[in-house]
Amino acid sequence: MTKYSHEFRLSSVRKVLDGNSISGTAKELAIPKTVLQTWVNHYYEGGTEQLLHKNRKYSAEFKKEVIEYKWEHGLSLSQTIALFKIPNSAIFSVWEKKYLGEGFSGLLSKKKGRPGKMPKKKEIKPPDLTREQELEAEIAQLKMENAYLKKLNALVQARKKQEQVKK
Repeated sequence: MTKYSHEFRLSSVRKVLDGNSISGTAKELAIPKTVLQTWVNHYYEGGTEQLLHKNRKYSAEFKKEVIEYKWEHGLSLSQTIALFKIPNSAIFSVWEKKYLGEGFSGLLSKKKGRPGKMPKKKEIKPPDLTREQELEAEIAQLKMENAYLKKLNALVQARKKQEQVKK
């Protein structure tokens, strides 16, 4: 949710358009002057649609074009975000820092969130066995299961014997 409602933004911009100064209107409404200036710039560039923007996703190519356009034409930050209809100057500043630091790869979308704790297990496929080897492996498995069940049965019998002795 935004800090300021759409109606509040529109009424603030209309006060400035009616001839009031930006600083005077900002003081009257108790908002930062830079915020009101940004709203007015957005309104001049694209009207109410630009002022009442929605969250958008931008491609890495678009980000690169915007940054290079700003550099080539010597535009200010506020002029650039108004021209390209970017809702927040902080977004553009982050793009510019990443582009300077990491190049184009810094502008690519990255997976967000905390990584998982356990790596995914890779399935181990047994090597192709002959029919005889498969049968031997199955016999070995059955012998292990049989030994386990015998041991479990012996432990249960021993526990029953101890309980009878205690009574």
